[in-house]
Amino acid sequence: MDKQEKSNDLVKYKSGSGYRASFKHHVVLDLIRNRESESFIARKHEIPAGSLNRFRRDLLGELGYFRILEEMKKDQKQAPTHEDLLKENESLKKALELSMLKVEALEILMDVAEDQFNIDIRKKSAPKRSK
Repeated sequence: MDKQEKSNDLVKYKSGSGYRASFKHHVVLDLIRNRESESFIARKHEIPAGSLNRFRRDLLGELGYFRILEEMKKDQKQAPTHEDLLKENESLKKALELSMLKVEALEILMDVAEDQFNIDIRKKSAPKRSK
């Protein structure tokens, strides 16, 4: 491909109805490779900044980017419903009540053991200071 043919591929349509696909790809690749600002690239290629965003969106669509995003969203779990949250709340309340009863039973067991065997089982809160 000679220089004239290459430049024709990168030329915009003259009718104003759109741009050639090769031109769009060239602009998006220029944006990615040169790491310049969007406004700079838009001015460089003499296109509106909105067109540059549309070029990028169209190219990502062609590559299947949005389809992949949709599939990823479907794979993620659905947000819990109100009923699910209520059920979880009830089960947590029951678990808390059970653990409180268990702690109370262990406290009574320690009290009985301390009385019968005359042993201090519980840790003292703070050591006494010597004078």
